[in-house]
Amino acid sequence: MIQKELTERILSMEDEVLKGIGGAVKINSVMGAPEEGAPFGPGPKKALEYALDLARSMGFEAHNVDDMVGYAEYGEGDDMVAVLGHLDVVPVNGKWDHDPFLGEVVDGEIYGRGTCDDKGMAIGALYALKAIKDLGLATDRRIRVIFGTNEESGSRCVRHYVESGQEMPVMGFTPDADFPLIFFEKGTTHVHIGSQDFHQGDIPVLAFEAGRALNVVPDSARLILEGNWKIQETEEVSVSQEEGKTIIEAKGAGAHGSMPELGKNALVTLLEAVEEIQIGGDFAKVSSFILEKIGRDTKGQGLGIHFQDPETGETSVNLGTLRLEEGRLSFGLDIRYPKNGDHDKVKEALESASLAYGLQVLDRETNDPLYVPKDSDLIQRLLGVYRAMTGDLSEPLAIGGGTYAKVFPNMVAFGPNFPGDTPLEHQPNERVEVKKLMKSLTIVGHAMLALGQETV
Repeated sequence: MIQKELTERILSMEDEVLKGIGGAVKINSVMGAPEEGAPFGPGPKKALEYALDLARSMGFEAHNVDDMVGYAEYGEGDDMVAVLGHLDVVPVNGKWDHDPFLGEVVDGEIYGRGTCDDKGMAIGALYALKAIKDLGLATDRRIRVIFGTNEESGSRCVRHYVESGQEMPVMGFTPDADFPLIFFEKGTTHVHIGSQDFHQGDIPVLAFEAGRALNVVPDSARLILEGNWKIQETEEVSVSQEEGKTIIEAKGAGAHGSMPELGKNALVTLLEAVEEIQIGGDFAKVSSFILEKIGRDTKGQGLGIHFQDPETGETSVNLGTLRLEEGRLSFGLDIRYPKNGDHDKVKEALESASLAYGLQVLDRETNDPLYVPKDSDLIQRLLGVYRAMTGDLSEPLAIGGGTYAKVFPNMVAFGPNFPGDTPLEHQPNERVEVKKLMKSLTIVGHAMLALGQETV
């Protein structure tokens, strides 16, 4: 049942919400080198402390679980339901019109890295829980907002929550995707392929890098060769020479790794630009693999891993990173596939292709798909709230993106993007319209309340 006073209370908190989110956005919480008391680097640790201090200032009990994950809780009851958000962010990419670590509101939109993914909703959910608390609304189950700090780099934070024996929710959601909700998330393989002992060819490679994260299409790539080489410049490729070196830089268009077809891969652009130069060595092996087996194909056809399913979509392949460092050359792939995909078939195809080019699979990590039946109690409760508050009768979605929901049983992604919204996660000028943000939070608040009842 939708309670008018809860909607009104959340909407009345707009200034508080924007201030709270802005404070979180000001913290650069990109994963960093581990430190004592900061397993994912100082930025994520600072963001976690900020969220927990904010929760305590609202009167909630707040707990830090080994500096990896934390939570705040409201209500009574033997069972607990959870809202799961994350405070870490991907690195800044591209050109921004506003400071990505300021949380500035401009023309009705709040800008900054994490405003969409996922600080906006993680901090916003805390305010929605505060509204429930302020109104004294009764629940049969405790409601917990859980803050993770490593979602963008493997979700080790919430895996630690589970493995360390923390209380598990009976149901829950993560506001880190789309409305009406996500009933299926693709299975994934993250893999690095290359040479552990890099061998130079006829032209020495002095530096080579592209991309910032596996789950982002690279919008820039850089190669430095010894010697002066003539390479055709274009709008996307610049070439300069200094001190006997040739520097080639390529530009592309970023996109989320679950939808690589929406971007343009700068690494592929760079390799196409130098294809006629006989660089040789392991560089040539990697270049040939990428151009011949991947190229502009984002569906896995060249690798022989193109799965299709009418309900849950098809394979996506994102060539996300490349690094030459400490004698190792590797490129990273983010591969996602529908419910008829197969981890073992993907493994076999990658190993076979790597061997054919004289390369190795250096490391590989897989995650099973998430599937919650559409007629389940969880989905029916969440759909009921969304439909009552929007009038939108859209059906649940299957997506390529992977969320925290995979770590917990009986959990799905629910919001905050509405049908038709342009995805801005991981993009330059990441931002969210304040009116839509507040509308999402009213839905999240009512969803918390609905899950917090034994019966609805």
